[in-house]
Amino acid sequence: MKELSKILGVLINVANYGVGLAVAVILIFKKDFVSVFYVNGMSSNESLFFNMTLFQVGLVLLGLLLIFMTSDVKKKDFTVEFPVFYEIIPVIISGISIFYAFSGETAREKLIVIGSAVLYSALSVIIIYSGARIFQLYKK
Repeated sequence: MKELSKILGVLINVANYGVGLAVAVILIFKKDFVSVFYVNGMSSNESLFFNMTLFQVGLVLLGLLLIFMTSDVKKKDFTVEFPVFYEIIPVIISGISIFYAFSGETAREKLIVIGSAVLYSALSVIIIYSGARIFQLYKK
């Protein structure tokens, strides 16, 4: 159980950074992408951020599941130190996304991109926290 929790903790953090970096690369280099979940009427940027948000919600649910799975092994006076350093990458990616949001054509597109970028940073906190909790609970 300990090894599986650590592997999943690393996996969700790597996937979180991966999806953010992929979105940043797509925005910066204006690359094409394939939407997994396509909604009629959405622009390319709206679809990109909608797919990113859905992927990240799945990662958050997995992180919360990890927290609940390890809650019964909690030691006395166990406090989790949040690694603020690892939140820098999602904040930078959100900043890049917000910068590119202003090149959107409609107000709806700008709002969706900015809202998704802020949500990316907020959900990254939960993902990073769950990984930090696992690795601080199982030190060896």
